[in-house]
Amino acid sequence: MSAEKLGPWDAESIRRARKARGLTQAELAEGLGCRQQTISEWELGMYGPKNAYQKLLTMFFGSAPVVAENVPSQSVWGNDADVPAVALATSSDALSPAEKN
Repeated sequence: MSAEKLGPWDAESIRRARKARGLTQAELAEGLGCRQQTISEWELGMYGPKNAYQKLLTMFFGSAPVVAENVPSQSVWGNDADVPAVALATSSDALSPAEKN
C-alpha cells in the first residue's frame, strides 16, 4: 500500500508521535477509542488509519506529521564554505538603515 493512500499518518509517523509523547499502544488506543491491536497493525504497516482516524490522530497529537519529502535531510549547500556570503547575511544585515525602521 502506497504512502499516498495512507495520507500523512503512516506507520512510522504514528510510532514516532506515540513514543515522543511517552505513550504505550494501549494508552493511544484508549485516547482514540480503538483497540490496542489496531494501533499495533497501523505501526506494523498492515494497514493505515482511515479518514476519521487520520483526523483523530491529528487532533490527538496537535498537528499532522511533517512529510519527509518536504524537509531536506541535509543542507542544500553541502557545507558553509559553499554558501555565498550574501546567503550568510542575516535579514537585519541585508537591510539599509532606512529599511530597518
